[in-house]
Amino acid sequence: MAEFLKSKTGGPTAKAFNVNFASQLPRLGEARVRPSSMWCGDDEAREVVEQLNRDVGYDPSTRPHFSNAHLQESIIDVIFAISEVTR
Repeated sequence: MAEFLKSKTGGPTAKAFNVNFASQLPRLGEARVRPSSMWCGDDEAREVVEQLNRDVGYDPSTRPHFSNAHLQESIIDVIFAISEVTR
């Protein structure tokens, strides 16, 4: 999806928040340690993406270069599979 969006906009692009469950956002302040949020993307998007992460309550954790976006998108399948097994 990130590659598709980049092809349409031609601008700086990043992949972020796809492995963060929105239902947990209100609980971020309860965490003993501030959680990290993984993102990857173009260097030109770094400042904005990292500020958005901090604003929400995460510490940004980068996986450099936009070419890793498809890998980050795929990890949600693993998370859902683990979730199903632990039910």
